Amino acid sequence: MIKRTLTWFPLLCLGLQSTWSQAESIEFSVVDYPPYILVDDTTHSISGLDVEIVQAAFADQGVDVSFKTVPWKRIIKSMELGLIPGTVSCTKRPNRTDYMLFSEPLSIESRAVVSKTTLDTTSIHEFDDLAAYSLVAIDGWGMQKRLLQQRIPHQASPDLESALNAVRYRNVDLLYMAEYPARYAIKNLGAEQQLKVTLMAGEETLPLHLCVSREYPNAEHIIQTVNAGLEKISANGKLDEIRRKYLTDN
Repeated sequence: MIKRTLTWFPLLCLGLQSTWSQAESIEFSVVDYPPYILVDDTTHSISGLDVEIVQAAFADQGVDVSFKTVPWKRIIKSMELGLIPGTVSCTKRPNRTDYMLFSEPLSIESRAVVSKTTLDTTSIHEFDDLAAYSLVAIDGWGMQKRLLQQRIPHQASPDLESALNAVRYRNVDLLYMAEYPARYAIKNLGAEQQLKVTLMAGEETLPLHLCVSREYPNAEHIIQTVNAGLEKISANGKLDEIRRKYLTDN
């Protein structure tokens, strides 16, 4: 699956347009974000819903893509500086538009909370409802930043498994995160009897995009290419085929 990184020719570095060939490849930096991005630490393979969508869209346009895992904070800083092409499965936020370009949506993210199965969550519908509970969120992720912006007290965990274990084993009521990654992780941990996911019906769903650094060479062309591919795989049924593969059980 992982082939080779893109070598940008000098003309591109001078800002001149080029025609992409079958030989080109772009390497995107990602974090483990099941089921959108699945990183297998044993085999070092990277797959997932949005990964396959991006691969299929670029392949339709004759461009190979590969992926590598990088800590999220480093991805963001590298994109600000134009050091990497971009990342997959990120949301469009006002503070990102100055240094990111966004593809057409790849998939969607629904807001949810994870709790012990014994906790009554029937009164949790909107963001403001969270203030009545003890909370944990994943450090640096968009939902944790929202808690910070609204000054809602919470703990920050370094990764998803640690956050889930905070709810399982410590005195934390809720993990605030996205629905599909929560369901996928709970299933993989075998914790369905201990943990449940409550969808926050009053919260809007957020599109997930391929995000490209504005400062990276040929950034506009990268976005145009993936968007053209997304249109094609939507029309020929490939997009629905990939989504069924990952989301049928949900």
